[in-house]
Amino acid sequence: MSDVLNARIPPSVRQKLAEYCVKQGVTRSQVVVRALDQYLDTMQGGVSAGALAAGLIPAKGTQAIQSGNVRARARKAFRGARAR
Repeated sequence: MSDVLNARIPPSVRQKLAEYCVKQGVTRSQVVVRALDQYLDTMQGGVSAGALAAGLIPAKGTQAIQSGNVRARARKAFRGARAR
């Protein structure tokens, strides 16, 4: 379960946040949590495994990456330049 955190933000930041959320199709909470997590990782000098994994998961959820063609998609994603 998540905790609730209240914070006061200036009107200019509030407006930027609202515009970003509409444009990206995400909630204010999602943006604030990601930004705060990223900020804290930077201040502590490292990145957590959770932060790295969060960048790999699409905003719409895991449904967007599920496929019956998993092996073919994995081969395509990890195929690199081959040495001959």
